[in-house]
Amino acid sequence: MTPDETAGPAEQQSPVWRWWKSLSSDRGGRAELRRCGSTAEVAFTAPYHRLLKMLGSRLGERDARRVAMAAAVLAHIERDAPPGGSPARTMGRPAGEGRGATVSDSRFRTLLRTDNPDELMRDLVRVVRQLDRAAPVVAVFNDVVRWDERTRMRWAREYFEAAPHPHA
Repeated sequence: MTPDETAGPAEQQSPVWRWWKSLSSDRGGRAELRRCGSTAEVAFTAPYHRLLKMLGSRLGERDARRVAMAAAVLAHIERDAPPGGSPARTMGRPAGEGRGATVSDSRFRTLLRTDNPDELMRDLVRVVRQLDRAAPVVAVFNDVVRWDERTRMRWAREYFEAAPHPHA
């Protein structure tokens, strides 16, 4: 399935989704973002600045750094998950019959405890790889840019609702 077939009309109207979709024809830009090891490195790339322009707003340093983190993570997503998807629910889904969650409980908890943008970026990229590079693009962007206590609490709830329960 192509990203166009899974994304709903609302997602396709989003500047974030359109920017992400444009990366499929900008292989060099996608590769450049994928090689970035920090949010500062992301800020030195043309695709990041294209995203800022598409968002059409001036951002403070903290918000610009979060957008940089989100841009790097989105560059690793190759397939958009169905509309309305939850990144945390996707992580909690069983990896296969009789197996645990796709993203382990301990890795998920580490992710929730991470505040440093560069560490969070690396952890989220690792998670996207574990999800076979499929995640809900707009939801990932919104949650990463908003990364706060409320987002973490929602992610925890959604992850554990989706995760297989060990037999008592």
